[in-house]
Amino acid sequence: MEQNTKSSKIQKYLRLIAKIHLTPAQSIVVGFALMILIGAILLSLPFASRSGESVGFLDALFTATSANCVTGLVVVNTMESWTVFGKLVILTLIQFGGLGYMTVITVGMLALHRRITLKDRLVIQASFNQEGLGGMVRLVRRVLLITFVSEFVGMVLLTIAFLVSTEMRFWEALWQGFFHSVSAFCNAGFDNIGQESLTPFVGNPLINFTIMGLIVVGGIGFPVCKELYGLVRNRAGHALRRRIGRLSLHTKIALTVTAVLIFGGAALFLLLEWNNPETLGPLSFFDKIQAALFQSVTLRTAGFNTISQSGLHDFSQVLSCILMLIGGSPAGTAGGVKTSTFGVLIIAMLSAFRGKNGMEAYGRRLPLDLLQKALTVVCSVLAIVFTATLALYFTEGGSAGPHTFIDLLFETCSAMGTVGVTTGVTPYLSAAGKLIIAACMFLGRVGPVTLVLALVHRRQRAATDAFTYPEERVLIG
Repeated sequence: MEQNTKSSKIQKYLRLIAKIHLTPAQSIVVGFALMILIGAILLSLPFASRSGESVGFLDALFTATSANCVTGLVVVNTMESWTVFGKLVILTLIQFGGLGYMTVITVGMLALHRRITLKDRLVIQASFNQEGLGGMVRLVRRVLLITFVSEFVGMVLLTIAFLVSTEMRFWEALWQGFFHSVSAFCNAGFDNIGQESLTPFVGNPLINFTIMGLIVVGGIGFPVCKELYGLVRNRAGHALRRRIGRLSLHTKIALTVTAVLIFGGAALFLLLEWNNPETLGPLSFFDKIQAALFQSVTLRTAGFNTISQSGLHDFSQVLSCILMLIGGSPAGTAGGVKTSTFGVLIIAMLSAFRGKNGMEAYGRRLPLDLLQKALTVVCSVLAIVFTATLALYFTEGGSAGPHTFIDLLFETCSAMGTVGVTTGVTPYLSAAGKLIIAACMFLGRVGPVTLVLALVHRRQRAATDAFTYPEERVLIG
């Protein structure tokens, strides 16, 4: 009887929410904002802190934003500052943030046997950046399946690794394996080890490659995972080359750009940091390769680190900023401008060099409006990064402060790309600096274009405008 009463109350609240008329973009922004607010309130409670005293609403808000936006930047140490309750709140925010607000709502509606309306499907479509409305519920179910299977496998492997390589007891190793598996798959970068993230395990291949695998699977995007699963499942059918050829253009671009960034980034880190005594210098040959690969992967929005970020050479930090801003692929747990966006810009450039009138790749022609969208996203992100870095320059002491310009740029790129690595700036941020970085994390997760669409009400236009201005060319280059 009591259970039925609770269910009816929940359904009542869901119906109330449904009456609020929000666009898909507004629903996404409001959903993430509400999850962050609830998380901040819970984390600000005294029993969420190990000291028995509240950490303060600002630090709680920063942590909740970092967790829900799957970033990993922290102003208080995760292991030392939070109770089990606080860590469970953080882990829940990470999981919900990785899956997305609408995925969580859809699961709740399915559990209560509530019908998924057209409005709900539109929000799911916007959340996963899909073209059509068909199969939205099926997509959510597959997202959940991919998520929980990946996290379970990662938890088992990490538990074994912690048991073998540390003095942890079984239940402690299981908790650490579970925490880091969820954090890695969701590209959050929260660790529960201590101040040094995963640097004590720089030479542990099982931990390194498990974490890297989870980061890549979570960041490659759920549509790509679905296609790759279909490719493996149908291995008894057509030849592998033919099946690969049938992959969508999006999947091909995402996989190509991801591979180039991972291995190209690792090669550059090896070249730049090989003899650096603060990073790769003291490591063995194999450990250097591991560390370089891990650095290249984690900078694409994960947030873990096995080498010191403050010890990197200046050019390596600039390279890190580029990788952080590119990020992972759409409809995944990663942030950044996304691999497909970067891929479209590269394709447009190569097509121009070849004298093509349009954009062509893998035997397909891309519509020109994709280039406009890609430029909008990239320019918006760069403008936000520049503005935020400039603001931090003033709030954190300017040229006389303890942090250099490259440190502040690194911090901003890490927040905007929802990465979570830091050169040591985060714990020493002022109140204004915390708010700036929190805003960057939020913008990086929901996307600047989504936020603009949520704030600006645009009238639906016809296929063609009522009138157009005369065309006139300008000089370029």
